[in-house]
Amino acid sequence: MKLGFPLFFSLEILLFFISYDYGPLSSQALLMVLMLLLGRETGANLLYLVTRSLGRRFLDWLAKRSLRTMRSVEQFRARLNKNPTIMVAMVRITPGLLQVPSITAGAVRLRPLSFGWRSSASSLIYDTILILLGFSARFVLPHMNTQPKTYLFIGFCCLIVIVWLILFLFSRHNTTKNAKSK
Repeated sequence: MKLGFPLFFSLEILLFFISYDYGPLSSQALLMVLMLLLGRETGANLLYLVTRSLGRRFLDWLAKRSLRTMRSVEQFRARLNKNPTIMVAMVRITPGLLQVPSITAGAVRLRPLSFGWRSSASSLIYDTILILLGFSARFVLPHMNTQPKTYLFIGFCCLIVIVWLILFLFSRHNTTKNAKSK
């Protein structure tokens, strides 16, 4: 249920490097946080409003297109009834789970202001963690007699390989499971 070309963790790595090179309160870091916040809010609120306005029709369409996302929505809906506002903020911090709370909050008709505020808070918490990691790496890594940018680049490449390997194995597992069911 993603749109566009996914570049896994590329924006997070970019924010990490910006805070590493220029500091956490630099104009580059603040502009990047603003862009990420606006992008996340636009996507989350658009998905929330579509789900809220279309309701069951959208959920039926989603169940036909992505069974895995629909299962996640149902699981999250059960947890959302306990403490809705905190659940939206906490789940949106988790990378890869940005659509599920938006769809579920729209389906259970959570108040728009409450949803918007919680998704903004989670976005800012997530970006603050990345900025603090980048800024602290600026002072810690040079004392380790290493070339931090080289290791970070190698780590990023390894992360991409691992993610693509997981996606390949997952898609292969799904195709074999679909072939067996036919």
